[in-house]
Amino acid sequence: MKKKALSILLTAAMAVTMLAGCGSSSSDNAAGSGAAAGDTAAQSEAAGNEAAASGDKTVINFYYSTDLEKTASKEIAAFNAANSDIEVVGHSVAEGDYDDKVKVMTAGGSTDADIYWVRTPAQMAQYTENGAFVDLAPYAESTGVDLSPIKDSSLAGVTDANGAFYGYPTSGSCWMLFYNKELFDAKGIDYPENLTWNEYLDLIKELTGEEDGTKYWGGLMPIWTPNLGAIPTGEYLDDENLTRTKEFAQIQHRMYVDDASAPGIAEMTSGTFDITAYFQAGNIYTMINGDWMFRLLEADFEWGAAPLPIFEGEEEGSSVGQSSYLVISSTSKHPDEAYKFIEFYCTSPEGTSIIAENSDVPSYTTDEAMEVYKTQVNVPGVEYRFSAKILDEQKGEEGYASLIEAYNQELQLYLLDEQSLDDTFSNYAELRDEILN
Repeated sequence: MKKKALSILLTAAMAVTMLAGCGSSSSDNAAGSGAAAGDTAAQSEAAGNEAAASGDKTVINFYYSTDLEKTASKEIAAFNAANSDIEVVGHSVAEGDYDDKVKVMTAGGSTDADIYWVRTPAQMAQYTENGAFVDLAPYAESTGVDLSPIKDSSLAGVTDANGAFYGYPTSGSCWMLFYNKELFDAKGIDYPENLTWNEYLDLIKELTGEEDGTKYWGGLMPIWTPNLGAIPTGEYLDDENLTRTKEFAQIQHRMYVDDASAPGIAEMTSGTFDITAYFQAGNIYTMINGDWMFRLLEADFEWGAAPLPIFEGEEEGSSVGQSSYLVISSTSKHPDEAYKFIEFYCTSPEGTSIIAENSDVPSYTTDEAMEVYKTQVNVPGVEYRFSAKILDEQKGEEGYASLIEAYNQELQLYLLDEQSLDDTFSNYAELRDEILN
């Protein structure tokens, strides 16, 4: 098992397992490929800009995934227009390549990057443990920014015992249940709302079948967050007692294998699976995914949103989510100017409104941003996004990303019927103990 654990750790160090801002569409991926190819050109352009402007402006290089392209480009334009002495230059990197690129750049001590976008709290923990980012607490104190809207939520997982924090949260997420209204209307049945997991499984089993030569599935659910159903109960992958995680694994097995009420796990883990495109095809009744669907989903049918299913006895509206972050590289030559941009992007009325324009909910909510969001998203059920009781999707602690990788590896073997449920959790327990100890 030690060799297996070492493999897990190396894999987690080289690749990102979570796409918690996940669910990119085909068009995103296509755009991302172009961004990867053009990144070298972007760097050359940035270097040229810096040389041309060296006497007039401080140039800040900002690296982000194509996931963030629309928002980041608007934030950069707005900030640059308001600041004559600072020029932020954006570097958009393909979504599938981005996390590996950041790992390489931070490990190599790159002096090119001033600001990075970081996808998850678990990644934040890995990077900050290695001293990759600058403590933002002194900067926040010097500017007097009010951190109360995020201090007990988005910052809680990335603040250490001494009050240091290394990233400003950009936008938050919330897992929900999305449904094809037209398919439900055609069946003459009520839209799903406040379901338990067992009720959800019964419903999607009933809805799965073939009509006029077309296959219809009742459900669709990714495994990016393999312990999704257990988290709202407060159970995480570093716990000794994984009762709910085990129960949720059985729920996934019933959904994918026993009832076959969702596309198979082999498709889900193929590496080319596009969950958004699958749902948009119009032959799937429900999809469990994050609220980034309000931004990405472009369906030819009417659709709605409802709360994430929960275990019997849990509080209605319980869900999971997380924030992504903007950070300053510890090798940045201009941390003061970089911080000024980050604070504008993440906390100002203008910056947060730009986030809302892209149908994302700013982690640092402002009245201005919420008014913008309401005009952007008119999907039935969007109100559940704001009444949800959200627990962190991941723990912002060192090693947690490796735990996700280890558990997902064992879970997939179970869902492919290549090992038993008991063996899955026995193997994972050994890996967990080796990773944490």
